[in-house]
Amino acid sequence: MLVAKQYCQIAWVVDDLDASVQQWQQTARIGPFFVGAHVGGIFTEAVHRGNPFEVDISCAIAQAGPVQIELIKQHGVAPSPYRDVFAEGESGLHHICSFVDDVEAECRNYQQHGFEVVMTGSVAGQTPVAYVDTRPTLGCMTELMGRSDFVEGMYTAAAAAAADWDGSDPIRDFMTLLS
Repeated sequence: MLVAKQYCQIAWVVDDLDASVQQWQQTARIGPFFVGAHVGGIFTEAVHRGNPFEVDISCAIAQAGPVQIELIKQHGVAPSPYRDVFAEGESGLHHICSFVDDVEAECRNYQQHGFEVVMTGSVAGQTPVAYVDTRPTLGCMTELMGRSDFVEGMYTAAAAAAADWDGSDPIRDFMTLLS
């Protein structure tokens, strides 16, 4: 039986992270946002288009009902899955994310259907992750995130904070999600 993917996150690359967080809070009324500066080191063993890479990003995440919103600011022009889509100074929809049981198997499935896996690695050395270039059909990349207590704990903590958010303490430290 074919089981439909459950998307858990929608992410945008943004040029101004602080302004984007403020705009999302004012217009979409979601929060709190967990903001982390220069957190690209969370990706380990990362390979982008066949080359090991490190990326300097800041990000902000907040829960919007069953879907997490992620805003990503890449610092600099180094090659990355983010720069594959947007040049420095540009903003827009970057990826949708799905939890999967086997990242490698899902990557093979996408490749068999003609899509390129542009990045593989892990989150904090604990959870496999990959970006697949699905722009030709979906209009954005697809992030495949392995299931792990570590990453699912981050999602659960962000969702719990949003569940009864009353607008107070709208900006919180991203690192608190990692503990």
